[in-house]
Amino acid sequence: MTVKKKEEKVKDLFYPSSVVVIGVSTDPSNMGKEIARNLFEFRYTGVIHFVGRDGGIIFGRKIYASLDEIADPIDLAIILTPARTVPGIMEQCGRKGIRRVVIESGGFGEFDEQGQNLGDELKKIAHNHGIRFIGPNCIGIMNASNGLITPFTRMLNVFRRGGVGIIAQSGGVALSFLNMFDSEQLGYSKFASIGNKLNIDENDVVEYYVDDPETSVICLYIESIKDGRRLTSIGRRSSKPILVHKANIGSLSRIIAQSHTQALANDDQVVDAALHQAGMVRLRDMQSYLDFVKILQLPVMKGRNLAIVARSGGHAVMGADAAYTYGFHLPPFREHLLTEIRKHLRADVIRLANPLDLGDLFDFDIYLRIIRHTLKEDSVDGVLLLHTYFAAIEGDSSRRLLQSAAAMSLEYGKPVALCVSSEQFEISRLHKELDFPIFMSPDRAVRALDSAIKYQQRRSRISVNNELAIPKPIPDEESISVLIRGCIEKGRSPMLHEALSIISYAGLDLPDYRIVKNRQEIESSLEDLPGPYAIKVIAASLSHKSDVGGVILGVPDVGNLLRVFQEMMERFGSLNDIGFHGILVQQMASRTTGSCELIIGGKRDPHFGPMVLLGHGGIFVEILGKTILRMAPLYLGEIEEMIEELPGSEIFNGFRGGPPIDKVALNDAILRVAHLMVRFSEIDSLDINPLLVDSSGALALDARIILGA
Repeated sequence: MTVKKKEEKVKDLFYPSSVVVIGVSTDPSNMGKEIARNLFEFRYTGVIHFVGRDGGIIFGRKIYASLDEIADPIDLAIILTPARTVPGIMEQCGRKGIRRVVIESGGFGEFDEQGQNLGDELKKIAHNHGIRFIGPNCIGIMNASNGLITPFTRMLNVFRRGGVGIIAQSGGVALSFLNMFDSEQLGYSKFASIGNKLNIDENDVVEYYVDDPETSVICLYIESIKDGRRLTSIGRRSSKPILVHKANIGSLSRIIAQSHTQALANDDQVVDAALHQAGMVRLRDMQSYLDFVKILQLPVMKGRNLAIVARSGGHAVMGADAAYTYGFHLPPFREHLLTEIRKHLRADVIRLANPLDLGDLFDFDIYLRIIRHTLKEDSVDGVLLLHTYFAAIEGDSSRRLLQSAAAMSLEYGKPVALCVSSEQFEISRLHKELDFPIFMSPDRAVRALDSAIKYQQRRSRISVNNELAIPKPIPDEESISVLIRGCIEKGRSPMLHEALSIISYAGLDLPDYRIVKNRQEIESSLEDLPGPYAIKVIAASLSHKSDVGGVILGVPDVGNLLRVFQEMMERFGSLNDIGFHGILVQQMASRTTGSCELIIGGKRDPHFGPMVLLGHGGIFVEILGKTILRMAPLYLGEIEEMIEELPGSEIFNGFRGGPPIDKVALNDAILRVAHLMVRFSEIDSLDINPLLVDSSGALALDARIILGA
């Protein structure tokens, strides 16, 4: 027997031939009754059954006292009963052969330990019977194409059918999305409130929506991410826009003081980086969410040349300010077009330019001719039309203007962003009558255009960067494994010299160094290692050496080295609790004009797996703060993106006459850290700080590796 793919199993939830609602009664306050009402209100196309403990008749249908009384096969069960009763009902569903269930009952893992136990019982029953279920603690699912409407809140059949697929962990937010999109002429295809997602999660539904021919854009609201790796893998290969509102950002990762990378890469930064890397769009407020979905209904803007046509000088200025803010160009209009416009002005009191102020022009047919001529221009990629009017005076003519401008946008394949200022009742009328998005301010319209361009550019880069980057030559993985296994056997993470050995085996370049434990070793081992020196204490439990005086830089010669060594021994040699191992004497790397200190790090995130970090390094790593993150492994081109996105990266190209840094060496160092994180799951976090990069290469001056528990 062929095993169905996950997305096909989810599809079965939305297309059942028969449904049973469990928890229905004739009590006026019964919420199960509202599920039943919705199925009739939206004209569900399948067979409907009801089950309730007290029996009775509702909507002309019998309420069975038990599932066992129903002889017909059932494809989908919707359960809304007290939490304690749900496992028993699930068991009945399994015995009856029902393999798809929606559990809307609350009181499970979100409630208390007893609820958690009930949730575990549900998962076990589902596994035993091969059941896939949504919930618990949700308001169910909706399918616009067959009337499967299962929320327990009463609804009216007024929502438009369209291409927006909604997924939300919160039922209230899911309904807010539905209302918000519908108010702007954006119809939905599917709707899923996933609640506690004990079985079917956001990944399962997103994957199904990607393949669903009725869904063109996927809108996701989540408060926790169950499997970030799978989510971003789906996002990367999706041909449909996936918009994500990830809430609940206040809880940062637990900062482990042993690692800079852990402190610099909190949960929310990881989410941002991973979604961006996968070509998904993260939005943080409902207004931006709505505007982005709206702008997706318009043709794609191929470039950043924007023409602004406004009815008032003030709106024209506001549009120009927004264009400046979001990096659009305002190309001048051709003289033949300006000459034609002047023929229709009542007084020559307005300087015609881009933005175009048509406040002295009252013939809307001329507006349309101007818009058409503008869209024909090769130098124009899109139009922002800013129109203001009073409905009682110019309502009919303005609506014709807006409808015609929308049609031209589709005709010429260029976006015409309509920004309208009028009375609220008129705006509501436009939403109902105009099958085209409108915006409430120039800034929102232009910001949406900017977001759409960036999205398209991001997707284009992903389609090109589809080959994994592999370090050449391949790191000495056998030697790395031996070192890591040795540390694990001793119950600790690598000490400084072991961490340096690991990154050396990985293929990174290091300054020459020696490990010494007494004066005699200094005199005998440094004959071929000229100064100046960097002196660093080696200890099993000493992480930030510089904070406790464990690092001395710029020791000029052996004589001074002996003195510093004695001071180090007096300070650390007798401290048994830090696991003192000796002193590392490292040849100081010379700083040249244009050299930069950076940090390259690795972090193993519980939801997104191995991550790689790039930031400005040295002692100011936490002060400068801003870092660039990517999931590993890395695709070709992604490392260059990391370098380009780092604030201040312009200095890498040469500053004040200095030479550019060796980006090939930096690229290689990042790739090798990514390789370490992917190949060695024992590594929880890794810092190379600083990595000194200049025009001739890159040197790892210090390293710290933390192994997982």
